[in-house]
Amino acid sequence: MEIIGVQEKERWNETVKSFPDWDIYYLNEYAVSLQLHGDGTPFLVCHQDDEKGLCYVVMQEDISEFPALSPYIEQGRYLDWSTPYGYGGPLVKGSVSGEWLKEFQEQLCVWCREHKIVSQFFRFHPLLQNQKIMEDTSDVIYMKKTVYIDTKDSETIFANMTPNNRNMVRKAKKNGIEIVTDQGERIQEFQKIYEATMKKKEAKEYYYFKEDYFHYLIRKLKEHIIFFYAYYQGTPVSASIFFYNENYMHYHLSGTLPEHRKLAATNLLLTEAADWAAARGIRKFHLGGGVEVEDSLLSFKKHFNRNGLLDFCIGRTVFDPEAFDELVSLRKQYDGRFDDTKPFLIKYRG
Repeated sequence: MEIIGVQEKERWNETVKSFPDWDIYYLNEYAVSLQLHGDGTPFLVCHQDDEKGLCYVVMQEDISEFPALSPYIEQGRYLDWSTPYGYGGPLVKGSVSGEWLKEFQEQLCVWCREHKIVSQFFRFHPLLQNQKIMEDTSDVIYMKKTVYIDTKDSETIFANMTPNNRNMVRKAKKNGIEIVTDQGERIQEFQKIYEATMKKKEAKEYYYFKEDYFHYLIRKLKEHIIFFYAYYQGTPVSASIFFYNENYMHYHLSGTLPEHRKLAATNLLLTEAADWAAARGIRKFHLGGGVEVEDSLLSFKKHFNRNGLLDFCIGRTVFDPEAFDELVSLRKQYDGRFDDTKPFLIKYRG
């Protein structure tokens, strides 16, 4: 077992790309983009021998920087890990047995206790369904559904849509919506649309990404990023960022100007994005899920594939139970708003 630091960019990416089902969320550049966003320090956790291997990305944070606990813990005393924003969990190659995984977990636990890592939190990858790999060595729970589009070809994409969505695509075309793409040249237009959408939704501060974040993505992930814009009467009214590699495409960030929502621009934009993926041999286009277990966003995405529901699961490993319990006790003692009954996996951060 080894831990690869973020400065070892080439080695990190070579390791990731040695796994047949690697995805954009595992690349060094993607992890660094979230470091810029303030999500901690990235590491690649690896365990390999012969033809077998496992790896995943974590963001390391100092628990003393968590506002609810910062007055009561000195800096550097306790750290924890979580998978980056998006989806993660283990990539696996070769015939990995339960015994091999247990050996990895034991080595990891020793290393983490020696390096003050209290726990790790997983957002597993719905397309990979990789929570199944960790079920015997970590706590895993089902959260909700996400949606993907089968991008085998345009005929399959259209056949899997609901009749309602086909009508909305036709409506957008009738309204004169035009779709254009670029690799970031219109980034200011994207930011304007995205921020207007977040403001309308009263989104949390976390979802407002700064300008340097977008420019980093454009510079460093230019081979894996595409922007789609929907124009109405010469004005961009909807915009989305997609990540992709040769196998998978992901709906990353998106927005539609509130005053133009009835034009069905997003329906056409996502349909043409799916066709774009199909034309390049990309197998699956992941739209993600809703904010809640069942909400209007998930309902909207379901219209793009009636057969496209996937399980989204989360998980945790507690490396240091004594420290974990101490942190929960501190929250109970000093935070009057802390609700110990809520089912958070990393309870001291709940």
